This record gives sequence, structure tokens and C-alpha cells, in this order.
Amino acid sequence: MGGTPTPLRTPMPDRYQSSVGRASSRASVRTEVRRRSRRRVCPCGGVRGAAVAFGTLLRELRLRGAWTQEDVAEKSGVSARTISVLESGKRRPRLSSVTRLAAALGLDEADRELLMVAAVGSRNASDVGGNNIAEADAAGSANPSRAGVKCQLPSDTRLFTGRARELERLLALAGAAPEGNDAGMVVISAIDGMGGVGKSALAVHAAHRIRGNFPDGQLFIDLHGHTTSQMPLTAKDALDRLLRSLGVPPQLIPRDLGESAAFYRDRLADTRTLIVLDNAVSTAQIRPLLPAAPGCLVIVTSRRRLTGLDDAHILALDTLIPAEAAALLHKVAGLDRIPQDHPAIGEVIALCGRMPLAIRIVAARLRHRRALRIEDLVEQLRDEHTRLDQLSDEDRSLTAVFDTSYTALPDAEQHLFLRLGQVPGPSFDAHAAANLTGADHRTAERLLESLLDHNLLTQDLPGRYHFHDLVGLYARARGDNLIGDDGRHAALEGLLDHYQHTAGSAHHQLAQYSHPGPERTDAVLTATPKLSDRAAALAWMRGERDNLLAAIATAPPGRRISLTASMAAFLLQEGPWQQAADLHSAAAAAAHEVGDRAGEAGALGDLGRVRHALAEFPASCDLHERSLAIYQDLGDRHGQASALEGLGRSRFTLGEFETAYGLHERSLTIYRDLGDRLGEANALWGQGRGRNAGGDYPAASHALEEALRVFVAVGHRQGEANVLWDLSRVRHATHDQAAAGALLEQALNIMRDLGNRPGEANILWSLGRVQITAGHYPAARDTLERALAIYLDLGKRDGEAYCLKDLGRVRLATGDTAGATELLERAMAIFQEHGLRYGERNLFHDLGRARHATGDFASASDLFEQARTVNTDAGDRQGEADVVISMAALAVDIAGPHEGLALYREAQHLAHTSNSPLEEARALEGAARCTAHLGQRDTALTDLRAAVAIYHRLGAAEAQPAADYLNTLEAHQFDR
Repeated sequence: MGGTPTPLRTPMPDRYQSSVGRASSRASVRTEVRRRSRRRVCPCGGVRGAAVAFGTLLRELRLRGAWTQEDVAEKSGVSARTISVLESGKRRPRLSSVTRLAAALGLDEADRELLMVAAVGSRNASDVGGNNIAEADAAGSANPSRAGVKCQLPSDTRLFTGRARELERLLALAGAAPEGNDAGMVVISAIDGMGGVGKSALAVHAAHRIRGNFPDGQLFIDLHGHTTSQMPLTAKDALDRLLRSLGVPPQLIPRDLGESAAFYRDRLADTRTLIVLDNAVSTAQIRPLLPAAPGCLVIVTSRRRLTGLDDAHILALDTLIPAEAAALLHKVAGLDRIPQDHPAIGEVIALCGRMPLAIRIVAARLRHRRALRIEDLVEQLRDEHTRLDQLSDEDRSLTAVFDTSYTALPDAEQHLFLRLGQVPGPSFDAHAAANLTGADHRTAERLLESLLDHNLLTQDLPGRYHFHDLVGLYARARGDNLIGDDGRHAALEGLLDHYQHTAGSAHHQLAQYSHPGPERTDAVLTATPKLSDRAAALAWMRGERDNLLAAIATAPPGRRISLTASMAAFLLQEGPWQQAADLHSAAAAAAHEVGDRAGEAGALGDLGRVRHALAEFPASCDLHERSLAIYQDLGDRHGQASALEGLGRSRFTLGEFETAYGLHERSLTIYRDLGDRLGEANALWGQGRGRNAGGDYPAASHALEEALRVFVAVGHRQGEANVLWDLSRVRHATHDQAAAGALLEQALNIMRDLGNRPGEANILWSLGRVQITAGHYPAARDTLERALAIYLDLGKRDGEAYCLKDLGRVRLATGDTAGATELLERAMAIFQEHGLRYGERNLFHDLGRARHATGDFASASDLFEQARTVNTDAGDRQGEADVVISMAALAVDIAGPHEGLALYREAQHLAHTSNSPLEEARALEGAARCTAHLGQRDTALTDLRAAVAIYHRLGAAEAQPAADYLNTLEAHQFDR
């Protein structure tokens, strides 16, 4: 027959009428069920016989309604072939199929129970004996079939906020559930995160959004993985509850875990059911609760990372983003309770760690206490000692949430967790954890990973861990109560020993200058990182920077002095220099107070180097002189050499070249006596720089090349790059631009490899100057602007001034006189502020050229006179020749070529006697233009040909314009 079956109660076959038909009550029906089940199961040989009995009963119930197998298949969704196989007794039925068949046949309660008991008997004949049937009699009206869709989800909340990305992922998984995962298995989503972060709220909210995709039911069970005063459910207890929720009478639930799990999987087969397993404690707890076949979706929440669920889609839940946290605060407090743009909102949600539970608690307080202002709430939460107490109400407590996470930890993890709470800084690694607890590195690493899996730690970078702010407060408070003063002191001493030892090792790798250095600890450490090279040392210091600063802030004076000294080389390279200056000032004061004279001298020297970096050169000189005096009193020759070398650098920058050379000479003698090769190289470098600035280029080259050999020999790449930089400046000054450029490229590569940003900026600045000389103005502007950006970021004012000066030269050369003037005046203000006479004397000349270009001849003349005076006083004949050339050009414009010619000849003489070919060529060209205007063409041609020859030899930018002018003059001579 075709068509849809009508679920009418039709007469049963005669052999059933003889028994069931005589039943006058539901109890008598169950008695007959028991009798028929025994008769059908036992004589036929166990499970196989039971399957035959089920098939016979199914066929008789179908025929009673006069339905074909195809009719029932269309109604139930179970294929006609499957129905045929079941009726033949060749296969045991799935309980899910039995449920569908019973519904399609329109069976009443008694017949459903009869069919279900026969099905259960076919699966485990030994369970369908007298005891179970007798228990079923006592079960009353319990119905093992699916009497309707089960929806056990807790109510959703109107206060759910945000989590759009996470919801999108869960909705996508719901769409994929019918087909299963890539392996054709059930789709599982495992949501993990710390307590209070909103895992359950997300799971329930998502479940309500997707429940329509799962018409066969939505199951929910709290597994009590972290519930106060309650043990986690066992897998067997959880299965029993789930099976009962599926309509299976307790009497029919197998006692064995494996059999119950198989029964559960069979019950869910071929269904589309959503299962939410909330608050799981472990993979072992939930594995038996997972369906086997596709169609269902399982959402698991846990404070632990369930790493054993290989097929699960992991969703690690973090705290709310600021916008979502603010929205939740407004929603719970009441949309009119807090103005949308109130400035305290950001601090409230930050003090709550953007944790949903904490935000809900404080928002509820605002909602119900109308007199409480948000400013008052902020004030209460700012106190770290009482903040957790504030984050509780009548039935919610963040401390209680953290308590359940902590008590679930094994003893070793609890021991480490409490001691991590004592760490003064924001993060830690396995080495720090090992020295806190006295464990070896591998054990510490394992315990940290375990705490990470329990979501009591977070990890942003491989190998580095930190607390959420509120978890950290909890760990510290609980540790204060449980560890005791002695335990806390021992843990911190182990950590500080580790920091002092490892920072000292890093300082040795990073130090640019040789000096006595920080005091080494002789403590026995359980684990230390291997800092085998400069890169490893720099990486370690960058990772531990905030921890070291926090340790310095809380450590006793002796530790503070040593730790600050251990950071000196790193802070000098990385900055910020003002912070470094504050630290070294505090260390010097602490050392003076406790009578540590060597520590005081070292701190003064470190502070002097930082003041030099900040372009505070007079202060730097004073600090090095104070350091030198203490080292002399102590008879510490190594310290004396270091102070002399630092003082020489600052005197050099102030333009006191001869004084600086003498200081470097004295330090060189001591370093060589001590056999300190690094100190020797630095002293030689200082001597070479002084000779270069004074124009003695052969002596400069000799000293710098010797310094380079020593730096290479000791493997000090930063020193090597510094010397290459200064050698390039010598080559630039002697007009070997190709060699200068090549040296700068080598130095730049080294500085970038080392991550040395001040050194990179210095070299980019010099490279820009070489490009200016070659007339490559766009490239020079780009290079100088890159250098300027680094100087500005570092706060290096002298570098900023030099870049501004040379960018002004580029503007001047490209015709932007107004822009050039503005940049040059900014540079002049910085030079004068910091007493940088060397930069100032060059800037007088450039500003004079800018004034000349704008027609302000009087100002230009005054500036040129100042520039000539400072160069003459400094003995810089090349610089003086350059200024006199500009004075000659100004004289031509003011008084004519005759006045200008005399100055050009004076400049030519200065340049020739100082071996400055570029300036000599410029003077010759200027003289040629004057003599040409005066009608002395032969003299003009002679001078101009000599100038062009020099320009070409040097590869100077002036070569082509001068050659063009020469061609013009020669053409006019030919015309005559």
C-alpha cells in the first residue's frame, strides 16, 4: 500500500490477543512483556535468538497496521532494506532506529515498551532476564523510547555580549555536523579558558542559536570539573544521567562503563543531537560521552586544555576586548547608569582584567547601589590587596573560582604556582621557575606547561609565561598566606641570584667599553640559560627587561647596585636613556649611602655614558671625572682607564680634540699594561677620531686601522663597525667617496645584524653625507630622514641636530632656501643648547650660505666671519678654506669679481697647503669665473681646466657643470 501510514490502534494478531488483549491494566501488559521477552530470547540461543524475536515482533506490528516496508521506511527515515534485514533477525537493531520505527507505526505506550524491551534484549540477552524485567515493573511509566525532543539547555541570558568571532566558529561547526569532520566522525568543539572568562555562557548562548539544527534534542550536563564542595562527575555517572535524559529507564542502563558508553552511542546514532558537556575536568571524563557517528555536535567547556581530544576543534577563550568589556559593563549596570564616554570606564574594565565575571560583579554593584559612583568603584579596585575582595557578591566570588582551579592542581604545580606569585616582574620562563623552586630546568618547564594547560598561566611568546592580572593577585595573596616569610625569602633569593648571574653574563657579551663591570654572584643556580654570543645575550635581556627593572625596584641596595650595573650595556644600546639615567643615578646614590665606593664609581661611569648619549656632554664630563677620582683613591687602574676613555669621548664631542687625544693616550697606556685588548681597541678608536677631526688624516687612518685589527682579533663586531664608520669619514674627508661608501655599507650591515639602532643611525647619517657630496640629493634626503627617525625615537639630540643640518644642505642644494633655513635654525638651537661647538662651527657656514641665497648679504657676511673664526681657532684649515670660498662668492655679489678673486686665491692656498683637493678645485673654479668676467680668459681657462681635472678625479658632483662652463669658454675663445 502507498501513502502515509495512519497511526491508528488496530487489532493485534490472534496470538497476541490471547495474552495482551486480556490485559486489563498497564501492569498486566508489562507482565506479558516480560513473559514474551523471556520466551523469545532464551530458547533461541541468547542475543541471536533475541534479534529473531525482535524481528518477528516488528513484522507483526507492521502487518497489524497493514503497512508495507516501504510505507514504514518513508515515515521513519529507516530504509526499507534495513527494515527487511531487521525483520529477518539477521541484525541487531539500533535503539535510535527502534525509536523512529515505533513513532512511524503509531504505537501506544504499551506496544512501544514491548518493542523497546525486545530491542534491548536483542542487544544484551543476559540483561533482559527476570531481575531487569522485575525492575522495569517497578519503574512504573518510564519510557525508553524518544517521547519527544529533549531540550535541557539552561536559559540564555540577555546580557551576553561580544564574542562574535567565537560564535561564528561555533555556528560553522553546527553547519558541518551532519557530514562530520574530515574523518567522517562526530564534530567536537572544546572551549577552554580560565575560570570566569565566560566559557559556559558562550556555550549556552551558541547552543540556543544553533538548536534548530539539531531536531532530535539538545542535551546539557554540568560535569562539575571545578565546582566548590563537589567532586567531578565520573564518566559512568555522567553517562547514567545522559541515558536517563534520553528516556532510558535506570533499570535498563548497563552497569559496566564500556557497555553504557556503547548503549549511549547506539542511542544517538543516526540522530542530530546537540550535546553540551560543561565544566569538564579531563579528557578521560568526557571521552565515553562522545557519540561515534556524524550528525551530532558536542560542545565541551573546561578550564583545562583537553589536549587528548585530537579530533576536537579547539577554541581558547581569552578575556573580552576593550569595546566588548565596556559594552558588558553598560548592559549589566543599566544603559543609563554610566555615561557612554565616561573617562573611568577604561580603568574599571582594566582593573577587572576584562574578565566577564569580574565585570558582571562590579556592574551589578553599580546597578543596585545607585549612590555608588564609578569613580568610587575605581578607587576601591585600585588597591591590589583588596581588589579580589571587591570582586564578589552574594553568590559569586572570583576568589572562589580561583580556589577551585588551585585545589584541582597536583602538589608540585601548587608549589610552583604560589612561588610564581612572588615574582616581582610581569613574566617568567623555565629558568626563573627552576630557581624559584630549586627544581631542574626540565621539571620547571613541565610544571609551567601543566599550569598553562590548566589556564592558570598564559603565553604570548614561546617559552615565556605570565599571569592574568587577577590570577596573579590571587597567587600572590595565597602565597603570602601559605608560603611564609622564610619560604618567600628563599624563593626570591634564588630568583635574584639567577637574574644577577645571567644579566652579568649578558653584559659581558654586550659591553662596548671595557670597565670593571657588575659584581658576580657565587650562588649555586639550578638552571641558567646559555648566552654563547651577543645575539643570545640581547634576546635574553630584551625578554627579561621588565622583570629586571621590577627586581631592581624591589631589591635591597646591594642587589640594586649590581643588577643596575648588569643592565648598563643593554640600556646604553636600547634606551630609553632617561630611564637608564634615573636607574644609574639611584644606583650611585645607593652605593654612596652604603659605602660601596667601587659600586659608586661604576654607577657614575655608567651614568656618564648615558649623559653622553643624551647629548649632555658637560654633565658627562663631570660624572667621569668623579668616577676617575674614586678609582684613583681605590688604586683601581682598570676603573681609571675606563673613566679616562669615557671622559675622552665627551671632551672630543665638545670639540676639545687635543685634550681628548691626551685622555685616550693615558687610557691606552693602562689598558696595554693590563693586557685588556678591548680597552686598547677603544682607546685607539678614540685617538683616530681625534686625529680625523683635527685634519691629520694619515695619523687618523693609522690609529683607526690598528683599532680595527684589535676589534677583529677579539671578535667585537660592534667595535669593528664603529671603526669602519670613522674610517669612512676619513675617506670622505680625503675625497675617496667610493671607499667611504663601501666602508659604510659594511658597517651598516654589522649594526643591523647586531640590532644596534644608535649605530645604524650614525652610519645612515654618514652615508647621507657621502650622497650629498656625490650630488645624489633625493637619495641623500631619504637616507638622512631614516637616520633622523631613529635619532628622534631614541632621543639622541646631537644626532638629530646633525641630520637636520645636512637635510638643510640638501634643501639648499635643490633650491628650497626657505626650507633649508628652517632646518638649519632648528639644528643650531640644539647645538647651542648642548654646547656642541664642533657642530655649531659648521652650521655658521651653512646658515651663511642660506642667508646669501635669500639676498641677506649682511647676515651672510656675519655668519661667514663667525664660521671662519671658529675653524681658525680649531686649526681646521680645510674647514677654513671651505668658508673662504663662500666668502668669495658673497664678495662677488656685493663688490664684484675683483674683490671675490682675491678671496678665491686665498682659499686656493689654504686648500692646497691642507691637502684638500675638493676645496682647491672649488676655489680654482671660482677664480676662473672671476677672471673670465674681468676679461682674463687665458687665466680663466687655465684655472678651470685644473678644477675640472680635479673634479673628475674625485668623482665630484661639480664636475659636469664645470665642464659645461669650460666648453662655453673654449667656444668663445675659438670664436674670437
